[in-house]
Amino acid sequence: MRTCQFVWALVFSALLLPVAAKAGAENAPRDTAFFNNVICPGQSFFIAGNLFDAQNLMGTMVLPGASWDGTDSVVIVNLSLSPPVTQIIQSSFCSNEALVVNGHIYDASHPSGTELLPGGAVGGCDSLIVVDLHFLSPAQFLLQQTICSNDTVWVNQQAYDQYYYVGMETIAGGSANGCDSIILVDLTVLPTAVDTFSQTLCPSASVNLNGTVYNANRPQGIEVLPNAAVNGCDSIVYVVMTFYDPLDEPDFLGENRSVYLGEQICLEVPGNLGFTAIEWSNNLPCSNSDCDSVCFWASRNTWAIATITDGNGCVFSDSVQIEVSANRPVYIPNVFMPDGEAPNNRFQIYSRIPGTRIHWLKVCDRWGSMVYAANDVDAENTGWDGMIRGKTAQSDVYTYALELLYPDGEKEIIRGTVTVLH
Repeated sequence: MRTCQFVWALVFSALLLPVAAKAGAENAPRDTAFFNNVICPGQSFFIAGNLFDAQNLMGTMVLPGASWDGTDSVVIVNLSLSPPVTQIIQSSFCSNEALVVNGHIYDASHPSGTELLPGGAVGGCDSLIVVDLHFLSPAQFLLQQTICSNDTVWVNQQAYDQYYYVGMETIAGGSANGCDSIILVDLTVLPTAVDTFSQTLCPSASVNLNGTVYNANRPQGIEVLPNAAVNGCDSIVYVVMTFYDPLDEPDFLGENRSVYLGEQICLEVPGNLGFTAIEWSNNLPCSNSDCDSVCFWASRNTWAIATITDGNGCVFSDSVQIEVSANRPVYIPNVFMPDGEAPNNRFQIYSRIPGTRIHWLKVCDRWGSMVYAANDVDAENTGWDGMIRGKTAQSDVYTYALELLYPDGEKEIIRGTVTVLH
């Protein structure tokens, strides 16, 4: 009998939880065991062949003759059920975020579930986590815009232009709920208006396009006209200018002239220049119907300018400077022979300046008697023939005085002697 109780006691102690003394145990039978313990939901125990679990927490059992002295043993079971430890995770996340619970990933494709943590509670019981997540959709914005080919649109520090006009940009935390914001970029690029401007100009002509001067030195270029296209975009113009050939003889009037007062000057435009119209400065008189030449008397320093127009409508000009010398050359002979041959048979005044007139002329003999006088006559056609009152003057030295009147109104008095020889 003792042996059986011992064996049972060994088995029993291995199966049961530690025994705790209970208040009032002094009134119980001598061999009484109390089991006051907390069990977890789902736990179960066999005590003396009886099942104790969440549905059966209390009981009293008598074990006949189980005591050491052969009397009965009493087992009083008073279990309490630990309340379930459950944690609920309810939260909102952005669609690109995830939460790891008990080694499992919860994201937008797997937002809810239940996780059991064995022994995870404070008392060693299992812990239950209920996951119920809400995932916020990202804020999306569609950027549709029409741009010109030279425009650039910056989105999230990314340049969009005619070569890169479709894309997606994610702005971290850019949404009102703190999640990312997505911008879908869809640009329409307008075509560039392209045109060519070409023209043939005269050699010295120029054209101002968009503030750029095009001439023979700069015949080509590219101009961008802001907002000039029909669609409001810039317009690109390729400029190609050509030029007519210049004159073969640009200095067709010749060199500058230095002449005497009253000297005749004739200027001519060569006919091989092929001009269709001609114009002279200062209303210079034309010498023929074509007016390709002019002749005039030099009276002062001046410029003669000829402007011609060729068959292409091009205008060319050339000028000649006319410089009138301040010298007034006059030749007065100092001897003549009345009975000699012309022109040495007259005392005559010769001036290089056409139109010079003798305002007055007086010739006197050695005694001061006047032997010849003339007033307001042409110098080239007037002179003393050596006759005195119908007789030939004797060989002698005579004095003269005269006043010349030049075409420009200037006057000059000249005095001298002339010898008459036979």
